[in-house]
Amino acid sequence: MPELILAVDVGTTSTRAAVVAPDGTLAGLSAAPLTSRAPFPGQVEQDAEAVWAATRGAIAAALSAAARGAADIAAVGVTTQRASAVIWDRATGEARSPLVVWSDQRGTARAAELAAAGFMLSPLQAATRLEAMFAAVDAPPAKLAWGNIDSFIIHRLSGGTHLTDRSQAWPCGYLSLPHLGWNEALIDHQGLDRSTFPRLTDTWGELATTSPEVLGAAVPIAADIADQQSALIAHGEAPGTAKMTFGTSGTFDLATGATFLFPAPSLPPLIVFSAGGETGFCIEGMAPAAGSAVDWARKAFSLGDHDALESLAQSVNDAAGAVFLPAARVALSGLGPSVSRAHLARAALEGVAFRAREIIENVYDAVQFPPPAALGVDGGMSRSGVFLQILADLIARPVRRHGAIEATLLGAAIAAGRGIGLHADAAAMIRFCEPVTPKIDPSESAARFAAWRAEVRGEPADP
Repeated sequence: MPELILAVDVGTTSTRAAVVAPDGTLAGLSAAPLTSRAPFPGQVEQDAEAVWAATRGAIAAALSAAARGAADIAAVGVTTQRASAVIWDRATGEARSPLVVWSDQRGTARAAELAAAGFMLSPLQAATRLEAMFAAVDAPPAKLAWGNIDSFIIHRLSGGTHLTDRSQAWPCGYLSLPHLGWNEALIDHQGLDRSTFPRLTDTWGELATTSPEVLGAAVPIAADIADQQSALIAHGEAPGTAKMTFGTSGTFDLATGATFLFPAPSLPPLIVFSAGGETGFCIEGMAPAAGSAVDWARKAFSLGDHDALESLAQSVNDAAGAVFLPAARVALSGLGPSVSRAHLARAALEGVAFRAREIIENVYDAVQFPPPAALGVDGGMSRSGVFLQILADLIARPVRRHGAIEATLLGAAIAAGRGIGLHADAAAMIRFCEPVTPKIDPSESAARFAAWRAEVRGEPADP
């Protein structure tokens, strides 16, 4: 029986695929960029057909690089960005709307209206945008289906299966926690057709089967899981496990096991998985801009490619008073004659690290779990040794990079393996690099953090 897993990760700025061996090795990794557009300020869309084409291309390239074919694959695990939405033709699979990305703000006013009606939703959840999306599609609901991008990708991979798991459904805003089913009161309030909603499934199990015309063989699709929760599984989802993923966003997740905690609106609870009658939860703190903000600074100030930015940042010991706030609208202050390009590069990386510290402290101030001795990290920015040292210095704690930088892919593979009875001992697949330890005194780190908060938050500078 084949033991290789094909993991597919559809993110915000790229889509990736990898063939994953039983020991957790990522082989035949392939990635393709994704392009977003902003038709109006605050709106973020992607061409769903282009996302599918890029994903299919990444899958083919990953199999080719691993010198494997679809017949060598035991199962497929799918993980994707969360809280986005797309509408497609139920019969043909063709997208009938843009993919409205999670960071899109067009649902802000509707979120306030729904809150007044008793439905508490974040403007970033798909539920605040879906009514307007359906209104813009000229077709009867009976011919349409909708979902997060996971549902669309699985529909295309399988040749027509329409499903999602609860880790994906919860961020979209339509899941009812008491019974883990669709929130029919909200659906009825919005006047939406329930037949357009995907079928809710376990996170892992034999959920669907790939179409031989698409993949080249009929292979079980054995996992569907949201991206940050997938990365958490790659770190180990036991209660108290924590990780921070530095990709487009900077996302900190703390596993709480079977315990549902909602410590603050800024620290929402999420479903990590729901399978076999068991549900695991986490709480999450997020900086919507991390790698994306650094990319903005790199291009805005002509800092070169990523290697050049790191070299510039490493060439100086501080940011010479420059202060960078990574956010949807980047803030930069403290500029003066002494601030060089190197200081700007340093400020960008420090800003992400300070934001991480802010989130981590908010989480541990709100829960009873002890902080980890070393923070596990993954994602594109974790490739940078320069950034990891800055991060360790400014959060005053060792950090350890996951052995699979693309931990989201590994988590999807672990989940898919569980879905077909493999990977009973996922711990054997989880490895970390040597910790990066702080080089500055904790008191200096605290003082610098306080100064940063004083500048970006207007708080007193005393640590």
